[in-house]
Amino acid sequence: MSHLSNLLSNIQSGIIVRHHVVNVKRTKLNLEVLNVLYAQGFINGFSVSNSKLNNIAVFLKYYNNKPVLRKLRIISVPSRRVYVSYNITKNLVKAGIFVVSTSKLGLVCTEDYSRNEDKVLNVGGELLFQIVF
Repeated sequence: MSHLSNLLSNIQSGIIVRHHVVNVKRTKLNLEVLNVLYAQGFINGFSVSNSKLNNIAVFLKYYNNKPVLRKLRIISVPSRRVYVSYNITKNLVKAGIFVVSTSKLGLVCTEDYSRNEDKVLNVGGELLFQIVF
């Protein structure tokens, strides 16, 4: 889980100093998180470095010279895991955008719950982090 906290803190630090590209360590979880952030439109994209196989270049997104992401808040940490059921996750939609790790579907954003997609119904999991925009 420390790779996730490193990823989120590197992205947040890059946004604070207005970098357009941030390098992070390549792990399966980081790739999945970046896929979710890209699908939701919070980053411009990412690419796996050819010269350094363990690095990923993350392209941060800005709109009118202001960052699209304001803050990424980690909720579940290795010393204190936070698990939620479907009923609680359904209510989290009103509080913002959260990323949930499920056993059936992998990483799911709470916006998917608000759309009532058939694939996400009745699925809970570990609450990883919150996206503040």
